[in-house]
Amino acid sequence: MGVHRFRMGSSGGRKTLVMKILDNIKLDIPMDIGRDFLEKVMGAALNAPMKKLLEEKTSLCIESIAPKAIYDLFEIEKVEGDRVHFKSGDSFNGPNISKILNGSKTAILYIFTLGNRVDWTITDEGESGDTLATIIMDAVTTSLLGILGEFVGEKIKMEGIEKQNWGATCAYSPGQYKWTIEEQKKLFEMVDGKKIGVELIESYLMVPFKSVSGVYGFGPEDKIDKTRVACDLCPRKNSCLAAPID
Repeated sequence: MGVHRFRMGSSGGRKTLVMKILDNIKLDIPMDIGRDFLEKVMGAALNAPMKKLLEEKTSLCIESIAPKAIYDLFEIEKVEGDRVHFKSGDSFNGPNISKILNGSKTAILYIFTLGNRVDWTITDEGESGDTLATIIMDAVTTSLLGILGEFVGEKIKMEGIEKQNWGATCAYSPGQYKWTIEEQKKLFEMVDGKKIGVELIESYLMVPFKSVSGVYGFGPEDKIDKTRVACDLCPRKNSCLAAPID
């Protein structure tokens, strides 16, 4: 794995921390990647032909990914109502992001991606008319994004937990419950996704599509928000296909 560091200095309210890019990430991928998510989508256990197709398309997906991540740390000035104010002069707005970051002293904003090639591979399958293969590859890459998110999250927590008795909040992303997708623009103004090949389109979605952005908060364990996972804040968590599989 490659790590590139860019010193940002302390001007504008940033801490003297290095903005980091992770590339050539090697993921620990289980043999049955995507099966649980696919069975949840299909509503039944996979039969033998489906398992064979899953194995074939999983290999294709793994060959197509190029995982990368970028993240940076910002000091929080205050949380006031639904607005989070950073010492850099930036701010986020929304009842849930303010809840998540209330009590945190710093926040690390991140973007990670599986890269363009896997998008193109899934598109090619769709254009060939093989709908089932497309569904399977989408399930596999969704699961791969989850594994990449866990990997990046661990790296971020190592950076963010600065002091004894500090902890981390759960991750939260623009577009999740009560944090509008339009806030994606603010996040990309604070962290340059183009450095890892990720851009926003007019709808505030990211390209490559298999990309995720978000934020973790950090501060004293007895002050930070204790929400376990972002889905716990959503009233649709028991019916949503994207909810974690326990």
